Amino acid sequence: MIPELKTAINSEFLKLENIIIRNSCEIEQWFRSNWLDHEAPFYASVDLRNSGFKISPVDTNLFPAGFNNLNPQFEPLAIQATTIAIEKICPEASKIIIVPENHSRNIFYFKNLLSLTEIFKNAGLEVEIGNLDPSFQKTEYDIENQKIVIHPLKKENNKVFIENYGVKFIPCSILLNNDLSSGDPKFLKDITQTILPNTSAGWFNRRKSNHFKFYNEVAKEFTDFLNIDEWLINPYFDVHEDMDINNQDDLKIIAEKSEFLLRKIKDKYTKYGIDHQPYLVIKADAGTYGMGIITIQEPSEIMQLNRKKRNKMSTIKDGQKVSKVIIQEGIHSEEILNEAVSEPVVYTIDHYVIGGFYRVHTSKDKNENLNSPGMQFFPTPFEQSCLMPDQGRDCNDPPNRFYVYGVIARLALLAAAREIYG
Repeated sequence: MIPELKTAINSEFLKLENIIIRNSCEIEQWFRSNWLDHEAPFYASVDLRNSGFKISPVDTNLFPAGFNNLNPQFEPLAIQATTIAIEKICPEASKIIIVPENHSRNIFYFKNLLSLTEIFKNAGLEVEIGNLDPSFQKTEYDIENQKIVIHPLKKENNKVFIENYGVKFIPCSILLNNDLSSGDPKFLKDITQTILPNTSAGWFNRRKSNHFKFYNEVAKEFTDFLNIDEWLINPYFDVHEDMDINNQDDLKIIAEKSEFLLRKIKDKYTKYGIDHQPYLVIKADAGTYGMGIITIQEPSEIMQLNRKKRNKMSTIKDGQKVSKVIIQEGIHSEEILNEAVSEPVVYTIDHYVIGGFYRVHTSKDKNENLNSPGMQFFPTPFEQSCLMPDQGRDCNDPPNRFYVYGVIARLALLAAAREIYG
């Protein structure tokens, strides 16, 4: 099931798609050259938005859940990429522990853990799941006739392990599927096993604005290479630090920065003959789960925030206080599936695209955040198209559209590599 673009494609954007598809060989060489200098994050998911005149990443998650939403036909891609990634990082690895979110009881999250476990087992690893919470007790869950067992983690001689009926399971590597919003886990300090990804990628340390600073750098290099306008794949943004959402002086600064960004966006809309109302997304500079997000079309809206929106912007996951926001150009999502707005999410392991899905929301508009309660997921039929385009077909045919999505997602992945590893 593939969404339709409900808008006429801008000529400049059509040119961009054509350039990417016709120059796929050179683009793959460009990526290979860059990956020689940078270590890819172990895995990631990238949220994209396609407006018909612009396509950009809007979020890059380095602790992705949602593996259960991928098309199971293409699990071999994930297994192969996992095998390659593990061989590079820890060639002797035979056992791995997956560390999940501490307190989740979400059935879909458990399905994600089952899918991850399946991928690693098929890549030749023994897999167990261990919780970081020191008060956690071994728990079994039945998920649609499949059993998932989560153990408390233990530590001895600088090694993390789980113990089951007196038998120690000591892994070569620890896979974090916990975004560390609540802080850097002391429990994992000084252990000798490889942690994937490094704890420094956690939201206690990572900032979206820093990621998009590196994405700016990558997008400029890529668009200079192809001789196209960087704006077509790169959202404008600004930041405001040391913020109190209830302080009028802070709101005034955000409004001023918003006015400047909206003016820049309107100039681009005028240049390309785009008949849309520009908007901005203001969100917490750290964190995920679609929390701490509001949208505006006019700077004056900032000064008139009601209590509900202020509360929404004041805290994020685990009750963390919002003290810094990123003010980002909004990308209208013009992809419609069953009359509902949708956006593609692309998954990677190492530097390989392994699949993706469409996030769909029946009660949201094209300029709203779709990562919110009520969203649905439709696996993307990526087939071979995430790896190579079909140059004999129209550039906006699904195989070629998905290839373009894979390219943009890998640009975000390269930005994340520079962000995390330098």
